[in-house]
Amino acid sequence: MVDAVWTPTVSQRDTLEFHVLTPQSDADGSIALRYAIRASDGSGTLRLTERITLPGDAVADVDQDLFEHLVRLLALAAATSYYKAVIPPKVIVDWPLTPREKRFAEDLFRYGLAEFAYRNDVPEALRPEVVAPVAEEKPVAAADSGDPSRLLVAVGGGKDSIVSIETLRRLPVDITLFSVNEYAPIRATADQAGLELAVATRKLDPALFELNRAGALNGHVPVTAINSLIGLLTAVRSGYDGVVFSNESSSSSGNVEWEGIDVNHQWSKGIEFETSLRELVGDGAPAYFSLLRPLTELAISRRFAELRQYHSVFTSCNRAFHLDPEKRRLWCGDCPKCRFVFLILAPFMSRHELLEVFSGRDLLADESQREGFLELLNVGGRLKPFECVGEVGECRAAVSMLRSIPGWVGHSFFDDPSVAAVADVSESEVAELLAFRSPHFVPPAFLDALREIR
Repeated sequence: MVDAVWTPTVSQRDTLEFHVLTPQSDADGSIALRYAIRASDGSGTLRLTERITLPGDAVADVDQDLFEHLVRLLALAAATSYYKAVIPPKVIVDWPLTPREKRFAEDLFRYGLAEFAYRNDVPEALRPEVVAPVAEEKPVAAADSGDPSRLLVAVGGGKDSIVSIETLRRLPVDITLFSVNEYAPIRATADQAGLELAVATRKLDPALFELNRAGALNGHVPVTAINSLIGLLTAVRSGYDGVVFSNESSSSSGNVEWEGIDVNHQWSKGIEFETSLRELVGDGAPAYFSLLRPLTELAISRRFAELRQYHSVFTSCNRAFHLDPEKRRLWCGDCPKCRFVFLILAPFMSRHELLEVFSGRDLLADESQREGFLELLNVGGRLKPFECVGEVGECRAAVSMLRSIPGWVGHSFFDDPSVAAVADVSESEVAELLAFRSPHFVPPAFLDALREIR
């Protein structure tokens, strides 16, 4: 519980400091990430501790230096969850940071919290002063040598990780699925794939929720950055040589320009973050890459449509991961992610198959969903939703393709003049959206397997 005598508030931000204390880790896989919010005059301190538990057993030859390095990077990434409550102007880190590590920390606040700052209209949250002792810069990590063969594959229960799983089956590799905390769609995906699921647990300090109830600021944090580092820690501890995510090319595309930066809901899924983290983890670390980076959401959907064995278990709807189990549903049918997945899959699945996924609901025919679709299509300059959805061009291409597909021809959705005005995408433009993109860090053998599914 929050100290009843001293509870920091946003109105006090100019008199507060946020401290990232040295994290602690134990041989059993438990990690304590420690933080403090302090009054600059010493009149109060609120201590917070987040607890991570890594799955599986430790191998005999764990690289302890690498492990502790990753723990410290995780402490920086997870700090965003607590800093955002009161956005102090100064972030003080207990241990020395190299110049590159300091930039990494600054980027976590600036870009990882950009959506939070934009939606709360607090631009001052973007650029806290990061204070730490200076460590000597280390060489940039060399390119991964060879193709990894024992893989930890992040799975979230959605179509993207499923496409990765089935692509990796084409290679002579060992696959273990991985998640941070477990939810029904994740377990169902693992069961359908017939693969082991290693589950790490992440428990936020309960005091954070008390702060929120007391009026603290809240919003989106770079959760993929946090999960990526937990995955790398699991890999180092348990002897995996590769950590595979399923972030697509489209995730590097932002939502809006604001305060001189690109505000991107998916920043920690994008290529810039992936590049930065790969440079920081150092030589000898497991290979970290996104298998689907060369693909757009449109290309991924074309492949996923063929994987019918997963159609009844997958979801991209956030309602499936609601904190209250009683409020969880595979698809709510009333959010940007439901609308986007419905639209992006429609050109590649029969109308019957698609409606079956959404319990018989045709979201395109639902007038209450029309405004949300117009946002996806950027009609009238509407803002791209702050969710994990694809690029405007992909959405327009999906509509353009759909207009000539049996089962959808003559659909009332296309009668909307504002829809028709943006849905004239040429075949060559569609082909470009389905083509491979760069840059990416997919190892050669994995890239060959990815090309085979096009």
